[in-house]
Amino acid sequence: MLSAVRRACVTVAVAGALVAVAVTPAQAASAPSRVSGVVPSTQSWAAKTVLLKWKAMSGVSYQAKYSTSSTFASATYKNVTTASSNLTGIQPGHTYYAVVRAKKGSTYGAYSSRISFSLTAGYTGVFPSVSAKPATNGITVAWGAAPYATDYRVVWSSGPNPNRRPDYWVPSATSWFSAFNPVTKSRTISGIDANLTATAYGNPIYAHVEARSTVKPSTHVRSSPQVVAWPTPAMPDESALAVNFGSYNVECSGCEKPGTPEWTTRAPAIAQNITAQQLDIATVVEASGHSDSNPYDPYEQAWVDLDRRLTSLVVTDTGDLPNPSDQGNRIFYNPSKFTLVATGNLGGVYDYRQTDWAHHFINTPWAELRSKTSPDTSFLVVAAHYGVPQTTDPVLRKTQLGIDSARLLGSLAALNTAHLPVILGGDLNDNRYPEDRTDGAQPTLIRGGFYDAAASLHRHGTAKSTYNNSLAPSNQVSDPNGDGQRIDYILTQGFRGSDQFTNNYLPVGTDGRLLSVVPSDHNLITASLHVPATPAS
Repeated sequence: MLSAVRRACVTVAVAGALVAVAVTPAQAASAPSRVSGVVPSTQSWAAKTVLLKWKAMSGVSYQAKYSTSSTFASATYKNVTTASSNLTGIQPGHTYYAVVRAKKGSTYGAYSSRISFSLTAGYTGVFPSVSAKPATNGITVAWGAAPYATDYRVVWSSGPNPNRRPDYWVPSATSWFSAFNPVTKSRTISGIDANLTATAYGNPIYAHVEARSTVKPSTHVRSSPQVVAWPTPAMPDESALAVNFGSYNVECSGCEKPGTPEWTTRAPAIAQNITAQQLDIATVVEASGHSDSNPYDPYEQAWVDLDRRLTSLVVTDTGDLPNPSDQGNRIFYNPSKFTLVATGNLGGVYDYRQTDWAHHFINTPWAELRSKTSPDTSFLVVAAHYGVPQTTDPVLRKTQLGIDSARLLGSLAALNTAHLPVILGGDLNDNRYPEDRTDGAQPTLIRGGFYDAAASLHRHGTAKSTYNNSLAPSNQVSDPNGDGQRIDYILTQGFRGSDQFTNNYLPVGTDGRLLSVVPSDHNLITASLHVPATPAS
């Protein structure tokens, strides 16, 4: 027999379906009203969120329920106290359903009408930001979310223009990965030996980020602006012997371009430029040709004239005139700081300018120096100057310069059986372009155990090329990516890192003022080094 008490009905969810359940009049009176006005409001594509809003009610809290199923299978619940809820985990490409109900005390009201919504897809938008900073043996690239992107990848190379032919680096790229959570992304890209971006090469890594949408596909892939950074350099041993080192191609006398000053005008500027840097040691190349500075000896070589002008430095080698005559490569050192132990020449570096190059070698002087303040510190200094190969084939030219480095390494290994630290300075006539060739002069030396001092804690003037073409500083153009080409190098073996590397494109005199004469067609490069003690035998 039915009860005489009259019953009301409310709609509730049972097993994911909406069904009618009988309640007593007292229960019906205490249940909150049905929520109305439910609408999807703002959304965040990158965070995969949609803000749901509805008409506020007094004295209640709310529960929102949403699912990709219209029957709310595997639904997600959000309990809130305000008339809105930020629904999270909204996946692109899916339709979602939502209802909201009010709660008063422990009693729920009826669910609202069901609504549907989805993330609104669009074509991938512009990156709001992208940056790069040094990382251990690589760089870290970070960026802000590109609107409507579902995937990103990072593309990087060793050159600023991966599309330039034929001298381009084949760019590397990560796999595509999700653009969601968190909004700001970052990836660390490792420098590698194969494209000369490992730390020891002293080269930057160029990168950009690409974004795409798999929900609203198109052939367009959005690219960020290019960014560039250098890998974190090696930290020098500050307790080791401090050495202020320089290398300078001084342009041989008689090699000057038409309309540029001759040796007699340049020599005082060269000497002042070297003296102003307060160098302890300098490798000087091309210091040859008649200096015309000694009326009693019109055939005096430029390096002899320079030796006379450098009052705090002396030359290690006073031997015969080099052959050929424009290879006047010499080492200068401060005798108040170092004792000259031994000198000589590394044999076997070919002069590829000669058609019968196998019978012609370039003089490559070395000197062993010992510190007067740290007698347990002895080291070798090498002055190198490779001749530009006669061939017009850029691939063969780079390979031949690399072979010169390989032969230098062999001669050095035969000499340096005590494994003394080595500093090599000079003009290798080879930069890292063409970019798809990695067997050149500097890379061969790096792979043979050297470290480029340009991979330094502090870099100055390196946006300019070390070869200035006899141009005044105001006419030397900076590389837009901050990495001017180097053919002049300071390299170290047996120790790594430098406090400072400077391409002195602003030549100054001993008074600290800019010289009015461009001293040479190359800039003086300098590095602050720390040479370790001689290894125990």
